Parts: sequence; structure tokens; C-alpha cells
Amino acid sequence: MRPPILRERDLAVPLGDGGDVLRADVYRDPAPGRRPTLLQLTAYDKANWASVNGVINPERAVDQGFAVVVVDARGRYRSGGAEPFRPFAGSGVEAAACVAWAAAQPWSNGSVGMYGASNNGVPQWQALRFRPAALRTIVPHFTASEFDRGWVWRGGAFQLGFNLWWSLANLAPDQLRRALARDRVPDSAAALAQALRDPDAALRRLPLADVPALDGIAPHYQEWLDHPAGDPYWQELNAGPAVAGTDLPVLHVAGWYNVHLDGNLANYAAIRAAGGPAAARQRLIIGPWTQWSPALFGDTCGPERRFPSTIDMEGLQLAWFDQHLAGGPGPDLPPVRLFVMGIDEWRDEQEWPLARAVTVPWFLRSDGAANSRYGDGRLTPEEPPGAEPPDTFRYDPRDPVPTRGGATYLPNPAGNSGPMDQRVVEDRNDVLVYTSEPLAEPVEVTGPVHAVLYLRTSAPATDLTAKLVDVHPDGRAELLCDGIRRITAAELSAVTGAPLRVEVDLIATSNVFRRGHRIRLEVASSSFPKYDRHSNRAHHPVSTEDEFHVAQQTIMHDEQYPSALMLPVVPA
Repeated sequence: MRPPILRERDLAVPLGDGGDVLRADVYRDPAPGRRPTLLQLTAYDKANWASVNGVINPERAVDQGFAVVVVDARGRYRSGGAEPFRPFAGSGVEAAACVAWAAAQPWSNGSVGMYGASNNGVPQWQALRFRPAALRTIVPHFTASEFDRGWVWRGGAFQLGFNLWWSLANLAPDQLRRALARDRVPDSAAALAQALRDPDAALRRLPLADVPALDGIAPHYQEWLDHPAGDPYWQELNAGPAVAGTDLPVLHVAGWYNVHLDGNLANYAAIRAAGGPAAARQRLIIGPWTQWSPALFGDTCGPERRFPSTIDMEGLQLAWFDQHLAGGPGPDLPPVRLFVMGIDEWRDEQEWPLARAVTVPWFLRSDGAANSRYGDGRLTPEEPPGAEPPDTFRYDPRDPVPTRGGATYLPNPAGNSGPMDQRVVEDRNDVLVYTSEPLAEPVEVTGPVHAVLYLRTSAPATDLTAKLVDVHPDGRAELLCDGIRRITAAELSAVTGAPLRVEVDLIATSNVFRRGHRIRLEVASSSFPKYDRHSNRAHHPVSTEDEFHVAQQTIMHDEQYPSALMLPVVPA
């Protein structure tokens, strides 16, 4: 029998700046020999995160010939310094130091690969900025490298539900613990306990900057509110051009219902498009997964759907690491492996987006009453509208359209994510619903999705949202993907007297709308609490806004202004 795995706790990893010391847990075979090393840098407590979510179990990795190192990020749990913790900041420096330390250990063969999901993927992308010599490959799951557009903001809107709940539930408790350990009792202690008991009240609280639960322990949240996407603040945090310029093979793992899908896809596409030495060594796997699942790569996708999509991601990663750290044969992976919903099958592809997909406009049509699923909204492919009346709805931010499923990370994340039925949302008059006739033949949609909408609004600035929905013969309206677009006063003032052409990015999906199903587009101006509520005022300081106005929204769809849902249709 093999000797028990040797577990070494809280080993010191000095940082190159001569300051703080990180703490690492090491899992290895006690027998002599040098082995390839797997590294995870985590903000979530190394003692509990080593094998969580099915990413990699250190015991299985050791059994297959690896050493495993799991490190608490600076300012988190057992590691020192950097208080209060600031997400993303400095993680590249930390990653480079951890890679160098791991490679120099007597039990390491000098080759290191990094792994981890969500925020544990951040140090992997950040490490590319410093390119530690011993780093041979990375396997980032469900994560982005540009944190303004692929994490905190989307389409100009603040991702309120994810940003606030992640800060409250995942980051603040350890920050509070560290404050209490220094005999400092911040006022946020009682407020944090209350926010975790009643997260809905915390999400509705105005202004957004008024979050007593984070006062003194999580200043990053205020910083995010104060710095929209594109602000210079993000330059030191984003991985930037280091991603496209990498020479490393990368195994990208994404989910159709994952919060960071756009960042995952953008990173894969950027490295491939750069055409450098790593371009041909990229692999992308996209499954029907959410940000949260009891079995990350199992068949559960949210509370209402199961897919036959179980995959041994752990074994696949270990084969990948064996190839790139030890010269093994590696996994048999095409450039892209994606799960096609609707027919519920894995399929291998040569690129992303698919070269053979054809963008087809599905035009919005109605007799002027597309409000709710009981209205007269229609979708027709390749048949532009003629002289048709527009559709109008009233957007009141005090009564926003509720978020139901999709790519979310909200309180009760397992209960409000994935392909959930939208009919309760479509009962509202402030949601325009456009539905095709039942399909005579299947239609496959695989690739980036967006909507082109022509908007008139009574507000000086506002939001538009859009959702792509698969309507089953029994009426179930299953969400596939969605997006938002924040419309500024400058944009609207530039088209005085004419509607504004607005593109809403719905990110991407892969789904076969089966025969008898219908394709549906929803249009509204809110999805709360996934996104913050636009006040409909010209100057919309997200952090301090506490005054809401009602807007009358008009969507044009006629010969001159043909609003359309743009679908990447894969020919049969």
C-alpha cells in the first residue's frame, strides 16, 4: 500500500517585496522524488477550499503523481498583510511568488500549473503579467481577466446582486474576523449579521454606497461604485494585454449560465486571434453550468433543470497537467468542446465563434400591444416589418422587473440561477414579449447573441434589457441568455428627434430550438437585483442615487427602424 499522503500546514511563502508572508498547505507523497506541482491561490480559506466544487481533489492529484499547494491570498485567513483585503489587487505578484516558491521546493520538478474557479482563477490571469519562469500552464474556470467589464460592470450597469452578495457572503466575514482579532469591534459587525439574515433588504437599500455591513472592512465595494468600466482605476487590476500575449497553453472552462461567461470567451478568443505561440494550444470547454452548483460539473443546472452533462473535469485537468508539466500524452481535446442544449449533447468544434454560423435577424413585430406574454408581439425571421405601430411600456425603478434565473450569483444562488421559467416575469406589462410561430423544423443557435432595438424614451437616460427564451410546447419559457445596456444622456441628446439605435449584448448560448418550440425575446428596462436600478435621471451617480423617476419607453419596429434579435444560426 502507498504511504498516507503527507499534509504540511501553514508553510511560509515569503513575498518578494520583503514584506508579508503567505501561508500554504502542501499535499504530497512522502516518498523521495520530484513531482510536477499544482498551485491554487485562494481568497476563500485554503483549509476548506482545497477540493471544493469538484475542481481538483488534492488526494486524487497526489495519487496521480502531483504535489499540490494551496495558498491563502494576502490579507486572507492564515496569510498576513494587506488589510483590509482588496480583491484583484496584487494577486499577480502573489501568484508569481507562489510559483517560484513551489518550483524551488525539493519535492518539485520545477514545473508548476495553476488551477481554480471564479475568484481563484483571478491570480492565474494576473500571473501572466509577471510570467514566472516555472509556470507552464493555467486552467482558469468561470472567471474573467478584465474585472471592470467582465466582473463588476456589464453593459454599463453595475452588477449589484453579484457584487454585493459576493462581498457580504464571501469576503466580509473573514475581514470582520481579522478586525475582531485586533481588538477592534467595527460597527459593521451587527450590520453584517443582519445583512446575511435579510439580504433582500440589503440589496434594496439606497443609496448603493450606504452599506453599513461593509463599513471599515471592505472598502473595495465603494471603490467599485465610484469607478465605472473603462476608468483608469481598473488598469492596475486588469490583466490587460498580457492575456493575448501569453505563450502558455490554457484550458478555459466556462458555463452557459456562469456570471463570467463573457470574460471566459473573450480570453479564449483574444489568445487565438493574437496568433502567437500559444494560439494553437488553447482549449475551451463550455457546459450548461451556473456559478453555483452542489456538483459543479454534474447534471444540475439551477433548481429547475437537469442536463446529461456530467463530465470528469478533475480527471481531464489532471491529464492536461500531466501533459504540460510532465510530458504525458494529455487529454484528447479539440479546440472547443461545447454542450448544445435542446438536444443535450456534447459536441467538438474547431473554433469559437463557429465559422459556419450565420447571423440571422429575427424582426420584432406587433400591432402596438406586445406587453406581457398575452400581448401581440411576434418574431419573424428575415422578414422586415412594414408600417407598424411601436410598443410602449412604463418603467418604474421602484417596481423593477425581478431577476429570475440566468447567469447569476444572488442570495440562495442554487435557487435563482440557470434556465428558469420566465412566465411569471412575462405576466408583467412592463415587459415586451415577442414570440415566433411554432417551429416547423429545429433551429440551432450557437454563438454570440445580441439585439438591435430602436428606442424613444421620456427619460434623459435609462436602461434596456433583453432576454432570449426557448418556449416549450407546454408553455414553459426557459431562459437561455440575457443582457443589459445603460444608455447615457449624451447618446440620447445626440439623436434629438429620432430614436436611438441600441445594441444589447446577450453574451452567448448554444441551443437547438426543437420542432414545435418557439423563439422568444423579452425587452424591458430592469432585471433586479442582478443589476442596479436606473433612476431615469440624466446624471446617474450609481453610488449616491436615491431618487427615482418613471420613464415611458417606446420600441420602434418598422421599415425605417427595424428592431431585431440577431441570432447565430447553424445550418442544418
